[in-house]
Amino acid sequence: MTRVGRNDPCPCGSGKKYKNCCLKKDRAQHLRESAWHRQEQATAEKLLAYAQRPALQRQLSVAFDLFWNGRYGVEGWNLLEQGEIGRFLEWYIHDYRLEQSKKRIIDLFLEEMGTTLLADELERVRSWSDSYISLYRITQLQPDSISLHDVFQDTEEASAGDSLGQLGLEGDLLLGRLLHTSEPGHFSWAAILLPATVEANLVSQMTRAYGQYRERYTEASWPEFLSRSSYLMNHELLRLGTETGGTQKGRAQYYDASDAVEQLQEAERRLREKAAQRAAELERELEQPDEEEEEVPLRKTRGGILLPGHVNYKGSTELKR
Repeated sequence: MTRVGRNDPCPCGSGKKYKNCCLKKDRAQHLRESAWHRQEQATAEKLLAYAQRPALQRQLSVAFDLFWNGRYGVEGWNLLEQGEIGRFLEWYIHDYRLEQSKKRIIDLFLEEMGTTLLADELERVRSWSDSYISLYRITQLQPDSISLHDVFQDTEEASAGDSLGQLGLEGDLLLGRLLHTSEPGHFSWAAILLPATVEANLVSQMTRAYGQYRERYTEASWPEFLSRSSYLMNHELLRLGTETGGTQKGRAQYYDASDAVEQLQEAERRLREKAAQRAAELERELEQPDEEEEEVPLRKTRGGILLPGHVNYKGSTELKR
């Protein structure tokens, strides 16, 4: 979007210069939004710290492999870029179900930490707990908002004109969590911009998976399914990144999964090397001959009792073997 200069005509259509019309109002709005963003960031940092507690480390590892569709362990975590780790953690906190309790990290956070939060922050986290990742097509770009179409639910939405959305073009896609703690809503920090060319692949995959999910849960809605299964869209992006070397070439704004694919492939290579090294070490240990045990002499007492050892018992005689 074009930046409005102080002496440009005001976008509201009044005919006045921007500095004599809506500039002060827009600046005040910007200050309110900046404060609001800082508050959201502080809450998100609390959730991130809670999600990475030692007690949840095993679940973090299981969730990591599920999101990235493989078994990568610490190697994958260390090789992926911070942006990719952030995308995973955002999904892990809001959507991953723990193996035993089937609760989410955000549910546990509310149970354990809810009483320590201020009223506004508590309401914010509760609202986030109802959110889910979906796929939105940009239908119209406006100076302060973006009109969207939810491609799965066939509904219209709107979001604030944040920087990510403003990088896109009409017809582009936003894959992310639309939060309704503001009016209009806004995307979480982990949302990504995608080209229109991947829409058919994502819709086909998720529609098929949704049909299978409803065979088991006949009353399931799209929000419920997406809350539990949005990681499947990441699997599809990884597949596209593997097959095409990227989701789209030519526009740097688009998310490109090919870098993540290469990093995960490197993690797999390192894991294979470590496994081969362990196998070779084990084989060498098995091939080493056992050290001959020193033969312990037996001594016979006067009463005919056999005693092991090198100690000379009174009246005993060493037996020859």
